[in-house]
Formats: sequence, C-alpha cells, structure tokens
Amino acid sequence: MPEHTFRVNGETVTVDVADDVRLLWVLRDVLGVTGPKYGCGINVCKACTSHLNGKAVNPCAIPVKALEPDDEVTTIEGLADTVDADLHPMQQAWLDQDVAQCGYCQPGQIMAAVAVVRRAKEEGREITDADLDGIRNVCRCGTYFRIREAIRAGAKAM
Repeated sequence: MPEHTFRVNGETVTVDVADDVRLLWVLRDVLGVTGPKYGCGINVCKACTSHLNGKAVNPCAIPVKALEPDDEVTTIEGLADTVDADLHPMQQAWLDQDVAQCGYCQPGQIMAAVAVVRRAKEEGREITDADLDGIRNVCRCGTYFRIREAIRAGAKAM
C-alpha cells in the first residue's frame, strides 16, 4: 500500500493505506484521533468538521491521497494548541454557554465556528447572522440557540 505523509495536530504522521481511504477513517481508525465524529460519511452532517491548513473541511469527503506532506490537519484535540492554552476561546465559550446536550456534534460545531470567526477577522469584520446561518453542521439535540450564543462569545475572546 502507498504511504501518505501529512501533519495532524502539529505532528508529522505517515500512514500506509490505500489512496482512496477517506481522511476521517485514517484519523479515527489508523491514528486514534476520535474527536472528528462519523455522522453520515457523505459530507452532509458535518460532525467530522476539522481544519485543513486553517480552513474548515469534512474529512469524510477527502481521500488521503489528496494530502501533501506539508498539509496540516487540525482536529478538536489540537485546537487549544493553536492558541497555546488549555482550551481554545471557542471551547471555553461552549462550556460557559452550556451548549452541549449529547455532545456528539460539538467537536465539528466548534471547528466550524472557529473557521467562520477566523475568516471574518481576516476580512476585518465582526461575525454576522449570515455567517452563523452559513454554518451547516447538524445538531440533533437542537441546541442551535446556545451554539450561536457561544460562537458570538467565543468570537469576542478570539
């Protein structure tokens, strides 16, 4: 099988898997990184949302052959390290706003939120309702109001 080298949460990894294996399965089953959740496997629910080179992506839709050695995958497990703290401000906002019910979708929700806030800040603006509406991660518990409040609070701290 071919070897694929890339970075995950700041560390270079090399995996020996077929080219068409999706990144989600490499993360979860090969590397033991279980923060990105399997929800649908077809890029709809977004429970697996992680960052690839700082942008929100869904690893269930990315074949491992698409990754280059200098590509950086960041999952919820490595998010706090991006700000050199115990918790990323968005993670803290999630706790402060008591967002989670079952918690299954929350890693993907947080990763999507961080990407949206980063993009708005790069554009020199505050997040808007349209930005929040653009986050399409599914929460079966329906905690969307608390999610939106946590994103607003987290954005202020980022």
